[in-house]
Amino acid sequence: MNILSVPFHQLLNIEKSVNPNYIFQLNENPQLLNHLNTIHACAQLTLAEATSGEFLLNQFYKLRNDVVPVIRKTEVKYQKPANGSLFSKAQLHAVRKEDVLADIMNKGRAIVPIKVELFNSENKRALVALFDWFVAKK
Repeated sequence: MNILSVPFHQLLNIEKSVNPNYIFQLNENPQLLNHLNTIHACAQLTLAEATSGEFLLNQFYKLRNDVVPVIRKTEVKYQKPANGSLFSKAQLHAVRKEDVLADIMNKGRAIVPIKVELFNSENKRALVALFDWFVAKK
C-alpha cells in the first residue's frame, strides 16, 4: 500500500519530506487554515495519522500482505499554533519491534503504539500524537 495514494491524503497534498530527518510534509496552503489563521487541527491530525501508517508499513513491511492494520485509539496534544509547512517523524512507543512480531506470530494480533511528532519549518514541535494500531493476521 502507498499511504500517499489515499484520496484524503492526496486532497491535503501530503507528500514525502524533502528533509531526510522527517517522513512526510504538509506544505503551507491557505486552504488549510482555521479561524485563527493557523493550520487547522484536522489537517495536522491527518498528517500525523498518515505518518503513523507509513511508519507502521515500513517497520513491518514483510508482513504487509499477511495482516490488516486499523487504528484503535488516538491521543493528540497540540503544543504550538502551527504556521507554514509541517514535517513529521514517528517512532514505536513503549514497545519493542521484536515483541510486536512475537505477538502477531503467536497470538495472531498485536497493538502497535506509534508516537508521531509534527514540527514547523523552524523545528518547533506543533503536535504530539499517539496512535494505537490494532494489527491482526488475515
